[in-house]
Amino acid sequence: MAMNHSLAFAWLSLAALASTSDSWAQEVTRGPYLQLATPRSVVVVLRTNQAIDPVVRYGTSREDLSHSTHSDAVTVRLSADVAATSDAPYGSIPVLYDEPDAYAGDRKLWDRNPSTPEGTWQYEAKVAGLKPATKYWYAVYDGDRLLAGGDGDHTFTTPPSPSAPADLRLWVVGDSGTGGPDQKRVYEAMQDFAATTGRTPDAVLHVGDMAYGDGADVEFQRHFFDVYQPTLCNTVCWPAMGNHEGHTSRGLSQFGPYYDAYVLPTAGEAGGLASGSEAYYAFDFGRVHFICLDSHDLDRSPDGAMARWLEADLEENDSDWLIAFWHHPPYTKGSHDSDHETALVEMREHIMPLLEAHGVDVVLSGHSHIYERSMLIDGAYATPTVSEGVVLDDGDGDPKGDGAYRKSAGLRPHNGSLAIVSGHGGGGVGRKGTMPIMREIIVEHGSLLLDIKGDTLTGTMVNKHGAVRDEFQLVKRGKVEHTPITNPWRPAHDPDLITEMRLRWREGKGGQPQGWSVLSGEPGRFEIERREDLRRNLIAVTSTDQPLLITSDRFEGKIGELEAHVQFTTSVGAAGLAFACESADRLFAYVISPETREALLVQVIDGERTVVGQRSIDLPFDKPIKIELEPSPTALEVQLNDDLEYTVPLPEPFQAGRVGVVLSEGTSVQFSDLVVERAK
Repeated sequence: MAMNHSLAFAWLSLAALASTSDSWAQEVTRGPYLQLATPRSVVVVLRTNQAIDPVVRYGTSREDLSHSTHSDAVTVRLSADVAATSDAPYGSIPVLYDEPDAYAGDRKLWDRNPSTPEGTWQYEAKVAGLKPATKYWYAVYDGDRLLAGGDGDHTFTTPPSPSAPADLRLWVVGDSGTGGPDQKRVYEAMQDFAATTGRTPDAVLHVGDMAYGDGADVEFQRHFFDVYQPTLCNTVCWPAMGNHEGHTSRGLSQFGPYYDAYVLPTAGEAGGLASGSEAYYAFDFGRVHFICLDSHDLDRSPDGAMARWLEADLEENDSDWLIAFWHHPPYTKGSHDSDHETALVEMREHIMPLLEAHGVDVVLSGHSHIYERSMLIDGAYATPTVSEGVVLDDGDGDPKGDGAYRKSAGLRPHNGSLAIVSGHGGGGVGRKGTMPIMREIIVEHGSLLLDIKGDTLTGTMVNKHGAVRDEFQLVKRGKVEHTPITNPWRPAHDPDLITEMRLRWREGKGGQPQGWSVLSGEPGRFEIERREDLRRNLIAVTSTDQPLLITSDRFEGKIGELEAHVQFTTSVGAAGLAFACESADRLFAYVISPETREALLVQVIDGERTVVGQRSIDLPFDKPIKIELEPSPTALEVQLNDDLEYTVPLPEPFQAGRVGVVLSEGTSVQFSDLVVERAK
C-alpha cells in the first residue's frame, strides 16, 4: 500500500475510536514490522483486533524514547466489516482485502478464505525527521500503554545518504512461504551464520512466493510474519510479488493481501524515479541502486509501462552498484525451465537487454526451487539459452579459487552481470536439467547473503544445515575490458543429479505396456504411438465399464512435481494423474473432465473417495491439456497449460507412493510426456 498522507483523515479521531471500542483487551495480531526505509524516515506497521490510539516512541538509545509520532502521520486501514460500521463517507476509508463476491461464490467449503480477518485495524505510522545511517530504538503504544517494543529487538537503522559508499548485508530468500520445517531451518541457518560472522542483514530481499498456496491474508500471517517476525521487527523486507501471491493480488490495481502486507515507494521517496506503482519500484542504499519488477501479471514487453519506467529510471541512475530482482528467473533449469515458460522467456528477451545496457551487476530471482549462480555473462538473450559468446569470465568467482569476477568501476554498459536463482527457501527443491551459463547448481534448501562494501560484493549461499555451499566475489575497480569466450566452461550434465524422471511408455500394442501395472479396473485397449514430430510417445487408453488405474513400476516415492499432457478423444468421462498411491484403495487423484468442465482433487482412503478440491476450468478440451502438480506440506499447487494456476489446501501432507494415470469408466484419452520429479 502506498502511503497516502492526504488520507490522514480529519474525521478519523483515533483516540475517540479507541475510547468507544468494546471492553475486551486490545491484542497485537501482526507486527510491529518495518517498511519503506529512507535515510530520513521509516514506516512502522502494526495490526490490532480493536481500535487504538497508536503512538510510536523512538530515540537513539533504548532508555530514551523521547520522540514520538503524531496521529496525522498514521494511515489507518480497516477490515471490511469494521469499515462498514464507520460513519465516514463510502470509499474514503482504505479497506484491507475482502474477497470479491464473484470469487467468494465459487469458493468451496475446503478452500481457505483469503480475506482479512474480521475486526482488523492496521496502522502505518511514518516516523520522519531521522538522521541517515543512525540506529534507533522504538516502541508502539496505545496512548500511554505499551503494546510492543521498548527492548533490544525493536530497533531500526536508517539507510545511509545516497552519496555514502556501499556498506551493507542483504539477505536474499525466495519461495519460502510453506510454513514447513525446511523454511524454518533455512531461516535459523541464516541467523546462526549472521551471529557467527558478527553482522545481521541490513535489509531483506524476498524474490516472491512468501505465502503459499494463494497469498491469502492468513497464509501471509502463518507462513511469513509468524516465521520471520524476529527479523521483520528490526529489518525492512523489500518484496517482489510471486505467482502464488498473484492468486489473490493484482499488480495492475495494486489490490490484495500482498499489497496490504507491504508499504512500498511509488513517488521516488526511497530513491530512483517515481513509478506510480507498488508493483514495481526503486530504492537506494547509499551508492547501491535497487530495482524491483513484477514479472507475474504485468506487461513485460519493451513497450509496456513497466519497461518504459525501468529505462527512464536507469537513464537517471548514477550509482556505483545496480541490483535488480523479481520472481520469474531469466535463466534456470531447476523446477522450472526458462527456455519454455513465457514469463521467464520474456524477462530474458525483453528486460535483460535494458538492464545490461545500463551496467546491471546482479539479477536475483526465485520461482525455480533451486540455487543457481551464473558466470559473468552479457547478451544471453537467445532461446534456448546458450553459453557460447555470452560468457565474459568462466571462472568460479571464488576468491579462494579462480578469483573474483572483475568489472569496471561505476555502471558501464555490457560489462557483465551475475544471474542468481535463490528459490530454495522452503518449497520442495528440484532440477529439470543443466543451464549452460551456470557456474553453481545446487539442489538444496538454503538462502543467499550478499555483502557489499566499497567496490567489492561477496555472495555466500548457506544451506539449511548452516554449511557454506557457494562463495563468490565481484570486484568493480578501474577499467576492465572483456572479450566474450567462444568455448566457455560448461557445467557437467550428470543425469544422476537430475531429480526429474520421464516415465516413458515402452513399445507395445493392444495389451498392457511394459513397466506399468494395472491396479484397478480393466483396460479396453492400449495403443502406443511414437510421434517423431513431438519426440515423445503417446499412449491412447480406453477404459471399459469400470474406472481404470495404472501406475508406473519405475517410481515409488515422494514427488516434487508431476506433470503430463492429457488429450480426450471423447467428450465424456474424466481422466488425470494418480499419485501418493499406496494401493488402489489409498491414493490421491487429480482429474479433469470435458463433460463437466471441472477439475477435482480426490483422496481415497480405504476405498472411500473424498473430494478435497473442486474447480471450474474453461479450457480447450479438443487439444492436449498440460497438467502440472506441485505439492507443499500444506497445499497442492496446480498449473494448467502454463497459465491457469490455483492451489488446493491439503487435509494432510502427501505420503510416498507410486504415480500413474486414472480414468473414469467409458473414457478414451491420450497421455504423453509423463514426468515426475523426485522430492529432495
